[in-house]
Amino acid sequence: MNNFDKKISDNVKSYLNENIHFSSEESDKIHLKIQQGIHKSRKFNPFYSTALASAAIIFLVLGVSFLKGTMVGTENNHAVLGPGNENFILPEGKVLAVDMSDVEQMNIGAEIPRLLYADHNIAVMQGTFGVVVYSMEDSMVTNRISYEQVKSYGISMMLASVSQDGTTIYVGNEDMSNEFIYTHQYNISSRSIKKTTQQPTGMFSPKNIEPPGYNEQYDKYFDLHYLTGNTIVELDKSFIYLRSSDWNMKNLQIVICQYEDGESKVFDVFK
Repeated sequence: MNNFDKKISDNVKSYLNENIHFSSEESDKIHLKIQQGIHKSRKFNPFYSTALASAAIIFLVLGVSFLKGTMVGTENNHAVLGPGNENFILPEGKVLAVDMSDVEQMNIGAEIPRLLYADHNIAVMQGTFGVVVYSMEDSMVTNRISYEQVKSYGISMMLASVSQDGTTIYVGNEDMSNEFIYTHQYNISSRSIKKTTQQPTGMFSPKNIEPPGYNEQYDKYFDLHYLTGNTIVELDKSFIYLRSSDWNMKNLQIVICQYEDGESKVFDVFK
């Protein structure tokens, strides 16, 4: 027994003698048990060593798994370069930011943006800005799916349609050779995007009309000094269409025109 063990044994023996009334024989037996316990604790214990080694292995495996999961999770988060050169993360099922800072300098392009859906409350349209949702009640753009955002989901040429009830926007690659055209669905209310599990049916379909300026039925409603789109949505006694005073996207307008008297209500989309 080394000095440290002897000191412990003596201290315990002294404590027992002072505080607990044992006979000399009982005290000696307790003292002997303590010495034996100290001696055994210094011997090699195979079960204890095996358990310790197993715990170390489990800890190592879990640590490696955690690191691997962290790396995979980082790879699955899509970093997108925004219009202002800022990076933002778009993991699937998360909210898409509504950033309109690039529209100020944007041109309309080859043709006026196209209406995808409209009712008395919202209008959904697609153009060089991607897809936006405009709230007539709030007089503002409430949602946007930009071309830069959907690139991270493997969509290089965005095809977009809206459900009949106006709650969901379906997007995918504009490639008719693919059996599954729409790959993702965007919830207008939550602004979140996720993969779609099956192809939608019964999508909303706006009305295509003859180009303004050559349209006998609708030219009487249009101010032909404006660039005017040839997709409209008919409501009860009115219809909705898009127009712009020039080729600057910031001047895009939504017009609700009454069939009866031609009276119009105009909304500036990006102002």
